[in-house]
Amino acid sequence: MTSNSESETDLRGFIKSSPDAIVIANPETGEIVDVSKAAEEFFGYTQEELCAMEVIDLHPADEQEQYRRLFETHFEHQPAVVSQFDDGSPLYAVTADGEHIPIEINSWAIEDTEYGQPLFQGVFRDISERLRRQRELQYQNERLDEFASVVSHDLRNPLNVAQGRATLLEQECESEHIDPLQTALERMEELIEETLTLARNGQQVTEMDSVNMTNLLGNCWNVVDTATATLEFEDDIVIRADPDRLRRICENLFRNAVEHGGDDVTVRVGQVDEQTIYIEDDGRGIPEDERDAVLEVGYSSTATGTGLGLAIVQRLAEAHEWNVTLMDGESGGARFEFTGVTIQRSNES
Repeated sequence: MTSNSESETDLRGFIKSSPDAIVIANPETGEIVDVSKAAEEFFGYTQEELCAMEVIDLHPADEQEQYRRLFETHFEHQPAVVSQFDDGSPLYAVTADGEHIPIEINSWAIEDTEYGQPLFQGVFRDISERLRRQRELQYQNERLDEFASVVSHDLRNPLNVAQGRATLLEQECESEHIDPLQTALERMEELIEETLTLARNGQQVTEMDSVNMTNLLGNCWNVVDTATATLEFEDDIVIRADPDRLRRICENLFRNAVEHGGDDVTVRVGQVDEQTIYIEDDGRGIPEDERDAVLEVGYSSTATGTGLGLAIVQRLAEAHEWNVTLMDGESGGARFEFTGVTIQRSNES
């Protein structure tokens, strides 16, 4: 059996050798009692200097009261990972030379027999690069949304005029050219809608809700022209997702199944494991040498397709940070598996 002193020695040895900037402090007084070697390098102080300081001294002087409240709220009684205040502003550490570094603090309480009480253990990580990527992504998303709005406005106005003229033309005369004209205009409208979906909904999902797949699948099936097709799905699958984007994924795959599998196709939705769900049909399937191409923008196996339906499925999955794999279904049709999904509840047998 390992004694308390041996466990403590092992813990201290781990802290000293850790590549992370670890700070151990008394949660009552805030006094620092130990640090890792990496913490000395991170903050620019020696171990002796750090152990003569309080944790609060590692943060900007004009915001220390905010940090004090943060520690009392988040860190004193339970593990927590925090990188910002409640108002969304980032946390900062201040180094010996005055540099302000945006940080994430991963902390928890540890028992230490030497001090006779729980201690605060905080791992400080520099998240400058993460914030830079987030700002860059936000800027790209804003530009993309702006572009999509302009394109939508500039295309819809002349399209609306053309559709109105085509309707008047149909009322005034009979012509074999009217039906193809209206079909082409409808196709243009569909292309605009699909393009906007790619531009706006393909952005990374930042907020997810708990989504009951039973309710969502029923709603999706009702809005898609499914003819005499059949939907089969497992009950009680609840996942974390953006409801609107998940709905678009399901609707696009339902349409794809009916268009390529026939009016009487059967579509099945279920769970593979703790992080994977699938949507499959028993249609004619997709040849293996075409599976990568069908998920790309512009690919269509029919003359009437936009070539965007499955590309949208791919983009919306990526926006959730899910991976999509296309394979043969159990009955020979197409099967789309989504991995990396957070599944909260299912009827696992």
